[in-house]
Amino acid sequence: MTGLEKILEKINTDSGWLCSDIEARAAKQCEKIAAEAEEKGRAIAAEAEKKAAADGETVIKMAKSAASQISRQTILAAKVEAVNETLAKLIEALNNLPADKYFPAIIKLAAENAMSGKCTASLGERDLSRKPADFEANLKSALAAKGADCTLSDKPENIASGIFLDYGNIAIDCSFESVIEEKSDIYKEKISEIIF
Repeated sequence: MTGLEKILEKINTDSGWLCSDIEARAAKQCEKIAAEAEEKGRAIAAEAEKKAAADGETVIKMAKSAASQISRQTILAAKVEAVNETLAKLIEALNNLPADKYFPAIIKLAAENAMSGKCTASLGERDLSRKPADFEANLKSALAAKGADCTLSDKPENIASGIFLDYGNIAIDCSFESVIEEKSDIYKEKISEIIF
């Protein structure tokens, strides 16, 4: 073996060892990087699962809260509807009272709302045509006790029921609808207490 051949063999042997060492270190580095990446992947997956669970709980809580609110709103709407229907039936019942009860109720309503002074009382078209013969005298008498000098108009007022008092610069709408509307909060509260 010549000197050159010995040098080449030495270079080949040394380079083989060097390559093997580099390959071994590279393989270890790859294993380490892969292990770290796998660990990071597990940590990221665990965090994502935890966040998804927390987000899921939040969504469920929000859905339950929304459902509860819708339920409360539905119940409230049903209660409001029941109260409004009851008020409508009250007006209907008042409008359908027999004449012997209806007209005294109108006179009482007028007397409760009358003021002193000269006034003109008006009925709706339906009531004007069916009023009892003594209605005007009874109305004048009841309102005179309040200091009102009342005349019954022969022209119908645009009201469905009740009576309208006109003092010139002041008008008092004593229709059943208006009186109930004016005191609707009180009536609604009382009806709610009875129904619910």
